[in-house]
Amino acid sequence: MSISIQEAMAGDAADIARIYNQGIEDRGATFETEPRSAEAIAGTLASSGRFPTLVAVDGGVVLGWASLSPYRPRACYAGIAEFSIYLDRTARGRGLGRQLLLALVDAAREHGYWKLVSRIFPFNAASRGLCRSCGFREVGVYEKHGRLDGQWLDVVIVERLIPENIPLADAASETGLHA
Repeated sequence: MSISIQEAMAGDAADIARIYNQGIEDRGATFETEPRSAEAIAGTLASSGRFPTLVAVDGGVVLGWASLSPYRPRACYAGIAEFSIYLDRTARGRGLGRQLLLALVDAAREHGYWKLVSRIFPFNAASRGLCRSCGFREVGVYEKHGRLDGQWLDVVIVERLIPENIPLADAASETGLHA
C-alpha cells in the first residue's frame, strides 16, 4: 500500500459517505442508524472551516477518513475538538487507522487545538487499541450514553492533549510544576 493522507475535497464526499455508512451498518462505532448521503457529506466538507476532514487514499481509492468537529459552543472550549475516524471494511487491520489518526493529530496541532476527545463503545477493541497506540488515554465511561437498536450502550471517553498548544504557564500550573 502506498497511502496518501490528504485533506478531503468535495469529490471525496461519496466515498466518505460509503465508508461512514459501513460503520453505521456494522453497529460498532456510532449510535447513528440513518445512512448519510454524499450530498450531506459535501455540505459538511464545504462548511468545515477549522475542522478538517482527512482522507487516506491508495491508488486513487479512498480507504478511510478522519475528521474534527466542535466539542462545545462555549469560547472556553475553542481549543478542544471531537474526532471521528472510519475505515473501509477492506482496509481495517492493516495499520491505516494509525497513519490517519496521527495525521489528524498533526492537523489539530496546526489548527491550534490543545485537546482531542472522542467516545468509543467498550466492545470496540480495535478503536480503543488504535487510540492507545496514538497517545490517547481512557479517562472514564459514560454509562447508558445512548440506545442503539433498543439497547442501552456505554461509551469509553478518550482524550489526547497536544501540549505544544498549551501555553507554558498553563501547563506548569496543571502539572504542579513552576516555570
